[in-house]
Amino acid sequence: MHPLVILSGGKATRLGDFSANKPKCLLPIGGQPFIVHQLNLVEEKGIKSVTLCLGHLASEVVNFVEKKYCGNLDINFSFDGDTLLGTGGAVKKSSQKIDTPFFVMYGDSYLDISFKEVSDSYMLKKGPLMVIYKNNGRYDRSNVHFTGEKFIYRKSNPNPLSKFVDYGLSIFEKNHFDSFHKAFDLSLVHEKYCDLDQIQFFETKKRFYEIGSIRGLKRARIELPKKIST
Repeated sequence: MHPLVILSGGKATRLGDFSANKPKCLLPIGGQPFIVHQLNLVEEKGIKSVTLCLGHLASEVVNFVEKKYCGNLDINFSFDGDTLLGTGGAVKKSSQKIDTPFFVMYGDSYLDISFKEVSDSYMLKKGPLMVIYKNNGRYDRSNVHFTGEKFIYRKSNPNPLSKFVDYGLSIFEKNHFDSFHKAFDLSLVHEKYCDLDQIQFFETKKRFYEIGSIRGLKRARIELPKKIST
């Protein structure tokens, strides 16, 4: 199974006071920090190695993982440093130590999906892969217009006909980042390869949960504990 990079270094500005002094991956869900549920899930799905990309309040995440994480994953850390690198810059930095294709997932996402099926669908040297979900504007803003032939992704200014959303799970190779430098958003990499018609996709039918917004956090606190306990 490909290694997994999890982006856990953002400032969680959309959460306001919910995450003023705590990394959002440590926010409680059903009595446990969200990261516990996330790591347990990806281990259950067959992931063996995880790199956590950290920036804002990084020491709190490291302290929690080193002292309280009880799973069997091989967990490494990649730090932005004095200047936040953005999601794309953080992935690029972490990828320098990875010699195979790798998954990328956001630190505020709970994705109950078959990582193996996604991995098996990936083709080397054919561009990045994005997992998509037919959202129809629910849960988050749809940003992928997919006609069956044409795939158009825009994070900030999506096609108004978009019915799919970036699910929050991708596969990259480190050379996909060669033309990007310093701090940048991961969406720019997806958009570049989309424009080149060199992006792969995998459609999932399973909905996602996210805690990156107040609405998403409140929903996750209600629905995720029921899902995790079954």
